[in-house]
Amino acid sequence: MTQPKGVAHTGPMSSKPKPPSTPPGSEPELSMSSFGWVPSVGEIFAGTYRVQRNLGEGAMGVVLLGRDVRLERDVAIKLIHPDYVASPEAHQRFLEEARAMARVRHENVVEIYAFDEYRSSPYFIMEYVPGMHVEAWMEQRKGSPVAIDEAIGIIDQVCRGVSAIHKAGAVHRDLKWTNVLIGPAFRVCVADLGLARILDKPRKEARDTVSGTPAYMAPESVTGAVVPPGMHGRADVYSLAVMAYELLTGRLPYETDDAIEMMTAHVDGTPPTPSEIRADLPPAFDRVLLKAMAKDPTQRTASADAFRRELLSARQSVSAGSRGLRFIVADDDEDFASLVSETLSFAFPGADVVKVDNGASALGAVEQRAASLAVIDLDMPGLNGIELTAAFRATPNAEKMPILVATATGGAPDWRLLQALGADGFVVKPIDPMALVALVRRTLGQK
Repeated sequence: MTQPKGVAHTGPMSSKPKPPSTPPGSEPELSMSSFGWVPSVGEIFAGTYRVQRNLGEGAMGVVLLGRDVRLERDVAIKLIHPDYVASPEAHQRFLEEARAMARVRHENVVEIYAFDEYRSSPYFIMEYVPGMHVEAWMEQRKGSPVAIDEAIGIIDQVCRGVSAIHKAGAVHRDLKWTNVLIGPAFRVCVADLGLARILDKPRKEARDTVSGTPAYMAPESVTGAVVPPGMHGRADVYSLAVMAYELLTGRLPYETDDAIEMMTAHVDGTPPTPSEIRADLPPAFDRVLLKAMAKDPTQRTASADAFRRELLSARQSVSAGSRGLRFIVADDDEDFASLVSETLSFAFPGADVVKVDNGASALGAVEQRAASLAVIDLDMPGLNGIELTAAFRATPNAEKMPILVATATGGAPDWRLLQALGADGFVVKPIDPMALVALVRRTLGQK
């Protein structure tokens, strides 16, 4: 995961490197004075936002963490980079990024709140997603492979976000893991639409400009080739496939430190088969990944949503050993209980999933017949999660059964008590379905 990914390009190729960006939530605080014109920490910006710290710097902008003193919420403030303050073209691109974001309203895309000017420079206010970008998250794992279901849980949400961007009539054109954030409750968000293009806007040039980051660029993005009508979004599909390839195998399909060599490889090269790189990756994923990386966009997977569904189908096709598994789902929230039950049934075909709405019924179901794992709510009638965990551990059929406790309100003290009673996991609602599957598989494997 440490190999250089190249730099983002748009228009004529340049040797100027992209200024380094720092993962949100893990960066040292940078001196505001290093940017000169950027408001200082503690300053009330635009009469509304108190600047708290620097979140990072990219090729086109500087992003600050601010506090909306009127609405009492944290926001991200993006200002144009000092190198481009005097560039009308950069101002226009900044506005186009804001307009592309404003078209999309989806939980897996960072939301924009406002656009204006500060000292004759454009800025916009965005949703602040606490956490870090996915590349930093991968680097924190120090080379440990990402669990297949965990990887699919991330890719699934990215695909949903990209699908929403496409449905809004735009394409991203710079998808990569540093432009994807992981927030609380495993929420994944697509960010940085700085190279996005709105498809229904008139264009002067017949060919696409060269746009993107070399490690993730589709062949047609490298060459600027004319793309058939309705297929511009397939460049994003290619980038998604490269990202999925990297997350599932632990490396990029092409490895080189040279940006030109990297782009040439995307045009002419043949990537290694994913399952040959990662021994425990089922071959069912090979066809899905390589089809979405087809050189010819007309032969490529048609959409981000189609790619997402094909990945899920590949995972389901190799789910084996599920017969004989029995899961107990206990939660008085019908929507959450149904989501968990349906997720487990999908991920473990043939498993028996028992859904109840109170702790007493859950205990009775286990006393009647042993279960492989239970997902229980912390706060529910009959017996709450703490009482039910203690009761399970006193029941012969459940004294070693894995227990995952879900909560929308509990905190560290509850988890310490649950852990002392013998619970195996503590998850915060809402939870991403594929993240739950990864946790269940990991917990079953540990047991």
